[in-house]
Parts: sequence; structure tokens; C-alpha cells
Amino acid sequence: MPDDSPQKQSGIFGHRALWVLAISGILGFWIGIKFPGWQVAVESAQVIAGIVRYPAGNPFYIYHTKLWTLLNQVCALFLLSGVPEITLSKVLSGVLGMLTFQGWALVVYALSWDAFLAVGSTFVIFLSRAAQFGVVYPISLVDTSDTYGVVGLAVLVLVAGLVGSGQYRAGAFLLAAAPAIHPSLGLWLVVIVALAYAWDVRKWIEEFRRALTWLLAGCALTAVSLLAEITLIYDAPPADPAFAEKFFSVFIDFWDGHRQPVLMKTIGVAFNVGAFGMAVLWLKFFADDVPRAARLLLRFVAVSAALSVAFGFISWIPHNWLPMWFLILMPARLLNFNALVFPALLFGLVGVYRDRLWSQAIVIAVSLRLLLSGRSMFWRWLEREGTDSPAVQIRLFWTIAFCCVVLVSAVAASRWWKKRADADPSRKLGVAVRAVRVASLAVCAAAGMISWELADRHATEIRATTFLDRTNDALFASVARGQGLLLTAGDLHLIQLRTRRPVLLDGGGLDGVAYALEAASAMDRIMREVYGVDVFDPPEEARGGGRMPLGANRAAWERYSVEKWQAIARAYSVTQVLTFSDWTLKLPPVAHNRRFTLYAIPD
Repeated sequence: MPDDSPQKQSGIFGHRALWVLAISGILGFWIGIKFPGWQVAVESAQVIAGIVRYPAGNPFYIYHTKLWTLLNQVCALFLLSGVPEITLSKVLSGVLGMLTFQGWALVVYALSWDAFLAVGSTFVIFLSRAAQFGVVYPISLVDTSDTYGVVGLAVLVLVAGLVGSGQYRAGAFLLAAAPAIHPSLGLWLVVIVALAYAWDVRKWIEEFRRALTWLLAGCALTAVSLLAEITLIYDAPPADPAFAEKFFSVFIDFWDGHRQPVLMKTIGVAFNVGAFGMAVLWLKFFADDVPRAARLLLRFVAVSAALSVAFGFISWIPHNWLPMWFLILMPARLLNFNALVFPALLFGLVGVYRDRLWSQAIVIAVSLRLLLSGRSMFWRWLEREGTDSPAVQIRLFWTIAFCCVVLVSAVAASRWWKKRADADPSRKLGVAVRAVRVASLAVCAAAGMISWELADRHATEIRATTFLDRTNDALFASVARGQGLLLTAGDLHLIQLRTRRPVLLDGGGLDGVAYALEAASAMDRIMREVYGVDVFDPPEEARGGGRMPLGANRAAWERYSVEKWQAIARAYSVTQVLTFSDWTLKLPPVAHNRRFTLYAIPD
């Protein structure tokens, strides 16, 4: 087992951890940038930087200026320095992959001190999609526009990995900066770390005393970011508390899909239960097998799992019995932490016993089973049709559960044999262990090469279709040249980002109102008077989507007369309407392509 001496932790151990952090980060960044997507943080940064200007009181403007995150602020600085939106979105896509891969790798390394397994297993987890069983919120790693969710969740995993690897200073800095990166997840992270730390506070005081300066530096960064938000960015009118509470209650009841009662019989919840069980088992019975710092990681996993499952049960309490601030923080979303971490936790615990033949055999079995699952991207690489049906997911879960049972049984049997015979026979199989280890790492390397080739192929396929904006597309350029507010149809999303044109309302992101209730009144009025949809009496198609219902919106707009459109233009300073190409409005078209049609509202 690893040497836990302070000299070891501060010397070779620390350098190896940094190498794992650097290599996994470079590889993850490369994967992320090959699976790029537009990033919502860049859209808010356009407003913060003053590149896109809105009238005061516009609900989308209130959302942009109310949403506090360091991500928006940093992106705004890059935009002001001349970095194009496409380039910035691609770089952020790389950052999503980088942070996710680093978190996984450090979790594996913290437990096993096996740098090769730590880096290699990240490709197995990524390619197999074994860590993408989101509970109340989808877990997307790459090829997504959800900057905040991916970065926020990855930061949680990365803090756990840093602390578990003995990198207390870096972990303390990121912990203190986390609320500025993602306020709600950052606050839950602080609560989890505090509880894990309090588990055995005396033992860890000396370790964290050395990290105090870095903790204060992270706090200073958070304070500066918050000060900039309050003094330079925030621009929201006071909200009517009674209306805001009523609006929020109806929105949760009908529109919001993220704050509904948690379905406890899901794989993501089961991963939390499994993570709790594995962490407690090793803390209780096998603590001497893992590095001292990694025990704090196991406590982190156990505390977060217990807290998350409790939040899952709390989600069944009627929401009007719970404080509004608690619901806004979306506590059940914390279930996604262990859903993302559990495969890495399994690889890490198996890697603790890497000098045993059975350990290397389990690595091979787990890797191959994950890679050959129907939901794995391995089949996409083969250009065959995989499947992600519930039955396939359940079989994958039971395979992982079986491997956990085998691992616990093997560790217990090995300990029993050692006590009885004062020797472990598996240690005598040195050549066989090395041979099987080479085979296990070869499987991880193959996963890496397949991921590499798949990423290259994906980047080639989407190059001409994903990043279309005002600089390279005639329709978006026409939208960009227009004056006044743009009205977008249905759930069209990120149109401001592509055109630098202010929009009346983003129908693809209505759930953002939960973080900007000052916009509730204006949003309610716009949806009724412009979109023909009543927030308090919505159509069934709107349930749980957090988006503008396409059918109801289309039916209303195709009925509107020119006079109705002119009345909307006068009331809301709207000059043009962007719809899907198969919609037909009683307005003169200005431009169109295969996907969209741009209409002008006559004076």
C-alpha cells in the first residue's frame, strides 16, 4: 500500500498529482474542443460587455445582469479584447472537457496513486457515457451549450479530487472560488466540505492550516467578483414579492422540469446509494488500504450522497411548504455529483489493489463492459446503431453493481487469507499481474484512441453546421443589421449570441426566470400579449419543458393580423420576427434559409 508519510505527500506524490492534472487536462481540453457548442456564458457576456444593449425592464436583460457568475465576467473581458464569439465558445467547450477529465482523473489517482489508470480510465468513462445518468438535471460533458451546469458540477468533482490527492492549497482555493463560478452548486460544495471536514476535525486542522492563504485568496476572488456584480453589472428593478411568489409557484408546478419530485428508482439515485455504501465500507473496514488524504475524499462522497438522497426525499414535500430560496438553489441537483463520480470511484478503489491479479482482471472486465454497453459511443465509432433503452441502462447498472460486490468480496477474502496464512498468494504472481496490468492499460489506451478518432470525426461533421452566426451566414447577418428588438419564435435559443441583436424573450430558456424573479411580471405580460400563452393557464405541451410551447405559439402567430403585429411593435419596440421556415405569418419576409424565415413588421 502507498506510503502516507508527509515527505511522500509533499514530494513525489504531489508532483505526480500535478502531472495527472496537467495531462488529463490537456487531453480533456482537446476532446472538448472537438465536441464544441455555443456557450450560454458568452451570450450573457455580450450584455455585460455592452456589445448588446437592451432597454431597461426587458426580462432577458434582467436575467443577464442578475445572474452572478465569474464565467460571464471573464468572457466579457475576452469579448472586449476582440475575441470572437465563435472562438470563445470553442475555447469554453474545451474547458468543459478539461475540467471534467481532470476531476475524474484526480478521483482515481487520489485512491490508487496509479497515474496511468487515472488518465486512461477517463477515456473509458467518457466513451462509455457511464457517468451521464442525470437525475433532475441532465449531465452533459461536451457538445452542450450549458456552460454553467457543466463547469459547476466539474468544479465539485475537481475540488474532491484535489483534496483527496493531498493538493490542499489548490483545493482550498477552488473551494473558496466555487460560489463565484456557480453560486448554488458552490454553496452546496462549501456545505459538503464543511461536513466532511467536521467528521474528524482535529486530524485535518494541521493540513488545512497550511492551505489557509490559498483559501483566503479564493475568498478574495469571490468577493471581487461579487463586488463587480453588485456595482457594475446588476441592473434589475425591485420585484413584487407577492407576484413573484405566485409566479414561481405556478412555474414550478407546471413549467419547470428540474424542481419536480425526484424519481428515486433511477440509476443516478442508485449510483448515489452505491457511492455512499462503497465510501462507508472503505472508511470503516479498509481505511488502511487507501492514502490518508483519500479518506477525506471518501468522506466527501459519503456526505454528498447522504445529503443528496435526503434532498431527493425532501423534493416530495409540497413546494409551497419550503422556502423559496431553498427551491431556487435546486438542492436535488446535488444528486448529479455522485452520478458523475461513481464510475471514477470504482476505478479508483480497484486501483488501490493494482498489485493483485484480481484487481487488474476487474479493471479489464469493467472497462470492456462499459465500452460494449449499448449506450457507449464505441458503436458510433463503428458506425453502427447502439441503443440507450431503459433495459440497456439497467443491465449496465447491474453489471457495475456486480463488479462492486466482486471487489468488496476480493478485498475481504484477501485480508482473511493474509491473516490466516500470513501471506497473500496473489502477491506471488508478479509476472501474471504485470501481464494482466498491461492488458488492462491497453484497454484504456484503446478507449483513448477511439475517443480521439471519434472526436476528430465529430469535429469534421459539425464544422459547417454548428457555428453559423452573423459573420458567416446570410440570414443571421440580415438579423444583425436590423434595429430594435427581435422577436423569436417558440423555443429558439441563443439567437442573441449569433447575431448580437437583443431579443424580446428567449423562448428556449424560460427556466432562467427562477434566478431572476424581478423579470416575472414583464415575462408574464410578454407571454400573454405577444406569444398568446398564459403562464398561469398554459397548454399541456408546455409541461415540464421550461420552454415556449411551439404548437400554441405557432397557432397564435399565424392568426395574428398585420394590425396586431403593429400593435406589438409599438408596445415592445419590436421591428422584426424570426420564425422557423415552415411557419407562415401575415408579414412580409425579409430573408430566409432552410431553417428560418425573417419577417419585418411594417410601420
